[in-house]
Amino acid sequence: MKNYWKAVAALTVAGTSLSFATFARVESMGKHDTYFMDDISVWTNPANSNIYPNYLMGDLGSMNKAYAEQVKAQVNAQGGSGGLSALARYNQDPAAPWFGAVFAKSLGDEKSTNRYPQITIGGAFNRDDEMIKFLSGGDTAPVKVDGMLGFATSNGMMFGIKGYIAGNDVNKDRGENSAWLTRYTLGANIPLAQGVDFEVSGGANYFAYTKNDFKTGGDSLKGASDIGFDGKARAFISLPAISGELVPAASFMIANPLDAEITDVKAGLGCNVSLDRGFFWIGADYVYYDAKHALAASDTTSKGVRVSFGIERNVWTDWLVLRVGGQKYMKYEETNNQDKTTKVNTNTKSWVTNPVNDGTNGDHVGFGIGINIEDKLKIDATMGEDIVFNGGALLGGPVDHIFSRISATYSF
Repeated sequence: MKNYWKAVAALTVAGTSLSFATFARVESMGKHDTYFMDDISVWTNPANSNIYPNYLMGDLGSMNKAYAEQVKAQVNAQGGSGGLSALARYNQDPAAPWFGAVFAKSLGDEKSTNRYPQITIGGAFNRDDEMIKFLSGGDTAPVKVDGMLGFATSNGMMFGIKGYIAGNDVNKDRGENSAWLTRYTLGANIPLAQGVDFEVSGGANYFAYTKNDFKTGGDSLKGASDIGFDGKARAFISLPAISGELVPAASFMIANPLDAEITDVKAGLGCNVSLDRGFFWIGADYVYYDAKHALAASDTTSKGVRVSFGIERNVWTDWLVLRVGGQKYMKYEETNNQDKTTKVNTNTKSWVTNPVNDGTNGDHVGFGIGINIEDKLKIDATMGEDIVFNGGALLGGPVDHIFSRISATYSF
């Protein structure tokens, strides 16, 4: 029985080592990785660091229309042209570049092809966690740090723990302003039977704030939010008949940033299939989202479905990959607002969907390319959504950007 679990562990490592992913790969083939395994999952489940040992990773950053407009506004405010004509170009650096690494040490027999038992250690700098959007000023926080530890037993059971902290302290003109997010995650990846793997992770998060104006003695705030909790679970069930896997998945998140209570729940079913020189996945989820803002006296609740897919295939040569994917939210949303002055309540109900083409990882579709050099260095890029229509700078004139994200990993 012990040899059986060793074989399962070895096959798991061998199978997944060929499908290293990056944020650019995920963004360009479905916008999320709920229904397939990839190295990006180490940030939601640190146990998976045992599957992807000894590699470097990172992003050059991301460009999107909203960020480009923000840069234009800053240039205009400083007296610049702010235009994007051929005679009025200016440099635009991408938002939120980051880098990280995972290192592993095998504790097993050096002569064995099985690395387990194994310990891993990893971390990253400047990575945007999924919760940072709830932190005031979080997108510009100078401190964003991940740290993780992992352990795999000889029978293939994997465990991990991870911490994330992001925030900033500003003390200026006798004033104090700080906002911090701290998040801890425990994870496990357990082979339940031949062809069935179960993955689960969960943890706690909290936000802490300080805001004081010592000069006026007003606008004072200090304290931490209520502790929030989150969890994710999914199973990979092998389906040899389609050379793929059936993947049921569920997740929840409760966060309590300043003046708000956020609840996000998803549950669904998907599958992934290995194709000739390619890969395909598809999935559907029920989604529920509720945001209560005490200071703004508003409450937004939405319920609906999300349908997603992604596909990639080698073209011409084994080192070049093309990808395409997309997602579609269809949610019925109800918003209640109260005017603090008149105490009048406003209620709005409507169908809503995700952004169509703002270039973010929450919009409808993505298109990308990948370069694989000897299964060691992998560089992925998400293409700007207008590039296939205007032909880029050489054919169609100046554009905001050719790529919206460039990511890379190097395994050793």
